[in-house]
Amino acid sequence: MGTQKTPSPPADGIAETLTYRFRPRLIGAEFAFRLDPEELAWDWGSRRGRIAYRDIVRVRLGYRPANLAGSRYVAEVWGRDGTKLQIASVTQRSLFDFQNLAAEYRVFIVDLARRIRASGGSCRYDAGFPAWRWWPAVLVAAATMGSAIYVAVRALIGGYFVVSAAVVALGLVFLWQIGLMIWRNRPRNCDPLSISGDVLP
Repeated sequence: MGTQKTPSPPADGIAETLTYRFRPRLIGAEFAFRLDPEELAWDWGSRRGRIAYRDIVRVRLGYRPANLAGSRYVAEVWGRDGTKLQIASVTQRSLFDFQNLAAEYRVFIVDLARRIRASGGSCRYDAGFPAWRWWPAVLVAAATMGSAIYVAVRALIGGYFVVSAAVVALGLVFLWQIGLMIWRNRPRNCDPLSISGDVLP
C-alpha cells in the first residue's frame, strides 16, 4: 500500500510515475491511482480508466474522520466527462486494522496538483464541504450542544451533580470532535500551490 515511484520518460519537465494504493473497505478491490506524465490512471478491480490532467476540472479536498480509522483525509477528483474519483488517506487491512497513509497521500496529492497545473488546464480547487452540506452540519452541531447545555443545567438545578458532570464531559468531547471537523471543512477555495493543513496531512 502507499506510493511507489518508477522511472518514466520525461514529459513537460515531469520525469517519473507515482503510484498510490489504498483499500476503502475490507470487502472489495483495492484502488490504485497512478500519475503518468500526461494523465491520471486509475484501477479498481475490473474497472480502470484514464483522465488527462488538462481534462481534470475540479478537485475537492476535505477532512473526513472515521470511527476506527481516526484522522482521514479525502480528495475528490472530477473529470470533464463526468468521471468522479475519490482518494483517501487511510487503507483498511482487516476488520479492525486501519493503516494511516498520510505521508504517501500528501506526496501524491501535491504532485497531482503540480501536474494539473503544468498541463495548462482549467481546474477549480475547493476545500471542505460544499456549503449546502456544511451549514446544516453547523446547525445540527449547535442544536446538539444547546440541548446538552440545557440538560446539564436542569440536572445541576435538580441536584444531580454526577449527571450534570457526565453531560458536560460528553458535550466537550462532542464539541472537540465535531467542532474540529466542521472548522476544517468550512467551504472555501483552495490554492493548489499552498494547500491548507486543515485538508491535507
